[in-house]
Amino acid sequence: MKKLFLILAAAFVASTAMAQVVHTPTMGKTGISLYNYPPFRTEIILPQVKGYNIYKGDFHVHTIYSDGEVTPRERVREAWYDGLDVIAITDHLEIRTYEKFMIKALQPYSKDGSPFVYASAGAGNKTDKNAPMLCNLNAGYEEALSYIEKEELPILAIRGTEIWRKPSEIGEYNAIFLKDINAICDKDLFECFRRVKEQGGFIIHNHPGWRRNTMEKSEAQVQAYGEGWVDAIEVVNGKTLYPQMIDRCVDEKLTITASTDVHRTSAQYYPRGGEIFRTMTFILAKECTEKAIREALEKRRTIGYAANNLIGEEKWLKEFLNAAVKCELISVNEDKGHRVFQLTNNCSVPFILRRGKTIYRLNPFMSLRVNFGKSKDTGIFYNPEFVVDNMWTVGDKHPKFALSIDK
Repeated sequence: MKKLFLILAAAFVASTAMAQVVHTPTMGKTGISLYNYPPFRTEIILPQVKGYNIYKGDFHVHTIYSDGEVTPRERVREAWYDGLDVIAITDHLEIRTYEKFMIKALQPYSKDGSPFVYASAGAGNKTDKNAPMLCNLNAGYEEALSYIEKEELPILAIRGTEIWRKPSEIGEYNAIFLKDINAICDKDLFECFRRVKEQGGFIIHNHPGWRRNTMEKSEAQVQAYGEGWVDAIEVVNGKTLYPQMIDRCVDEKLTITASTDVHRTSAQYYPRGGEIFRTMTFILAKECTEKAIREALEKRRTIGYAANNLIGEEKWLKEFLNAAVKCELISVNEDKGHRVFQLTNNCSVPFILRRGKTIYRLNPFMSLRVNFGKSKDTGIFYNPEFVVDNMWTVGDKHPKFALSIDK
């Protein structure tokens, strides 16, 4: 029986010796700088796969405009330093935790000295259900976009929002590629979905096992999926993998995504400079434009990444492995009946390769050699074939792939 969900764990191999770094003080006009260490971007090197570049995206993050604890500008900045190429700021339609603090801070600036009455999930407010919305739900995206343009950061921001409904029955959904977040607001979830689709939006079912004791669809979810409103599933949320959702994505032709759902700073959950990166979606696209990224999502050219695990459809996992790992035939000994292969990992993600009871860890930008013998029954050499233990695909299993031998 499949587990409801799996908490992904990653082993860290830390060096016991730290390099001694000496910083030379720098004299300024009014003081001396004792330490100068410029911030750096985490470069995540990934292969080209079938002519596509791989872009790193996070389609689920929050800011102070809902229940996050950082500004949209900081979300963009940390995403860039974390090595991402694409980010969708998806603040809640219905939840604005920091609103009361903002109102308190702005109170002296209202006309009568009292705080504004802000709208709830749908149109209207507590005193007048027909009143227009007083908040601009596009503000977070617009702030992020303005910052990107000002700093000239080569990162793509996508307009989005998270639509919250009772998790145990309906769940939560991210709507991305929107034109106007304000225009999709309605108390009826399905009306929200209709408006998203009218704008050409793309809907992701978030953390499908959260606050639920089953992974089966509820009555409301059956309707949402049946109407064709759901385009993708967040198979990994933060550090939690939902293996059953891989099967659903494949069976129902939905896109696999993995996102952080980060509310605080990403560094609290994903230390920079370590052996793993923040949870993200690998997107196979021709270029990093909204049109190309959307086309890749619609065609399901994605691989989820979390804690050095790769989650996806077998065809893309296999293509990724063979694009990242160079397999060279080093020697053949007919008398002893074995061949030696050298495997070289040319990307930033390790591969845990298993052959029988033997496990090989092929670290980033490292090589190892493996011997393969002959079959006693046929006398034919075995191919360099492995079960990849840090890959997940349908059936809650690790796929088995034969590496392509470089000629």
